[in-house]
Amino acid sequence: MQKRLLKFLPPALGVLVLGGIAIGLHGALRKVGLSDILGALAATPRAQILQATLLLGLSMCVMSGYDLPGVLFARRCEKFPHLGLLRVGLASFCAYALSHVLGAPALSSAAIRFRLYAQWLVPPSGIARIVALSGSSFSLGLATLLGGLLMFAPLSVPVFGDAAPELLRLGGALLAGLAVAYVLAARRREALEIFGRRIPLPGARLAMAQILVSCADIAAACGILYAVLPGAPGLTYLHVLSLYIAAFASGVFSGLPGGVGVFDSVLLLGLSDYLPPATALGAILLFRVMYFLVPASLAGILYAGHELWTHTQGQGDKE
Repeated sequence: MQKRLLKFLPPALGVLVLGGIAIGLHGALRKVGLSDILGALAATPRAQILQATLLLGLSMCVMSGYDLPGVLFARRCEKFPHLGLLRVGLASFCAYALSHVLGAPALSSAAIRFRLYAQWLVPPSGIARIVALSGSSFSLGLATLLGGLLMFAPLSVPVFGDAAPELLRLGGALLAGLAVAYVLAARRREALEIFGRRIPLPGARLAMAQILVSCADIAAACGILYAVLPGAPGLTYLHVLSLYIAAFASGVFSGLPGGVGVFDSVLLLGLSDYLPPATALGAILLFRVMYFLVPASLAGILYAGHELWTHTQGQGDKE
């Protein structure tokens, strides 16, 4: 009986969270029309669009380097082929950008990586290492950044309301401690035994590289959002970063394509204390187009072109 009740606990909590979001959004959007949103988009200065575009370029460069720590770790496997930076960048960028719109990011990005690296004759053990490191990097970066915010700037994290700064700092120390513990474990051990399974560790340098790449990715993406938001009293980059982390993590863990609905709702509710709903929603929409749709469209073209080229080469070899 207890096991049956536990099965229903996660979906029940999910329904409660969605219900709370729906109630909050109903109040925030009650007097917002489509013309208000379009007007907010049109009012975004060109200088802000340019700044966001430059940050988008930086963000896509980071996306292309997401797999580098995993590839360097996988090279320790036997019979690992030579992979140039272009191939690594292609796999990394396509997996990262397309997973934003395909949904279930962990599964969709892993499937894309398996497809591409298998074509390049990377052994299964090597692919598994690349997928493991690339998949865990986001969580490590998330814990590091959020932990740092809670420890050193707890008042800039409005997500937790009026919680005591001392409690927030303690929570931040615990989160940052997870990343530190991972680096120390990777430095001292070659593998961990978890539930009878041996999990290889990459070493301290690659573990730190994972965290740095992920932190750079999150910070650059948040920079795009901050660039398209209009100025408002009290709305600093650190405030937006805390809201972005909460929104993006909620969207990723929801498994929905691009975190649709969840990501936007958390951001909109968090920004409602600083900006009119129509203005905030217009900026969020512009951010979605820039950070989700533009990289995903480019990644789709690159992935389709690669598949076509591979198929053509295969046909040529058969002839």
